[in-house]
Amino acid sequence: MDILDLDLKLLVVFEAMLAARNVTLAAESIGMTQPAMSTYLGKLRKVMGDPLFVRTSRGMEPTPFAVELSEPIRNALQLLRQTLNRDKHFDAATSTRTFNLVMTDIGERVFLPALLQRLTRVAPLVSIRTVQLPVSEMREALESGEMDLAVGFIPKLSAGFYQQRLFTRSYVCIVRTDHPTIGDRLSLKQFLGASHAVVSVAGTGHEVVERVLAEKGLARKVALRVTHFLAIPLIVANTDLIVTIPEMLAESYLPAGNIKILQPPIKLPSYAIKQHWHERYHDDPANQWLRELIRDLFGD
Repeated sequence: MDILDLDLKLLVVFEAMLAARNVTLAAESIGMTQPAMSTYLGKLRKVMGDPLFVRTSRGMEPTPFAVELSEPIRNALQLLRQTLNRDKHFDAATSTRTFNLVMTDIGERVFLPALLQRLTRVAPLVSIRTVQLPVSEMREALESGEMDLAVGFIPKLSAGFYQQRLFTRSYVCIVRTDHPTIGDRLSLKQFLGASHAVVSVAGTGHEVVERVLAEKGLARKVALRVTHFLAIPLIVANTDLIVTIPEMLAESYLPAGNIKILQPPIKLPSYAIKQHWHERYHDDPANQWLRELIRDLFGD
């Protein structure tokens, strides 16, 4: 017998006949008419090359071959039903899953403390792993399922991906609280005359500040260029440098002390922080749970 010749409905008919031992009763048990049941039973006998069920004084009794088939077919149908009718639910309280998130160092500083606090309460066995990836690698990692979500300002991640806006913010300037020449307001003259520290992070859109200055024909003195934000609070608190950074990051620096936030003297565009996921995992219960948790924590 070629399995390609086997209609799944034939196995359901076989199971019903095993239970009922009567064509009419078997048909009723699976919502089929008696003539249709007889037709399918005939097809099943032909495919199997065996009568399967023969009429006796006690009803339609299975042949030895049918008895041999009964347990494997019942088990196969039970497994198939369990698979197709699985409960689409993620039990966060008992799950030991590790979620993999694409985040910049800004995202780790802003999102992880609150996220880990919430997980401690609602999903104590769940763990988080974060990585930083260029957009080209990010696409493949999300599509393959290696990464569950990408969270941040990622304007180049579009086709094939869902996205959900969490909040919209802008850029601000930070200086030390006791800056010798800059008080509670920052003028354009002060901005252009001061020395700046610049964080260059490719692929996440933070180069927008440089572009705006260039479009306006403005030049600033850059005394320091770094590739990450880790040392920025200490640099600002202990020098006269100005740093222009995302507002949410600046707010996270305030507890470090000796830092104040000022509005830039030029208009800078706002940015939208979003979470992104591949369409393959849009209906995945665990992915849905994590997205809802992040939206609840950080969405405006």
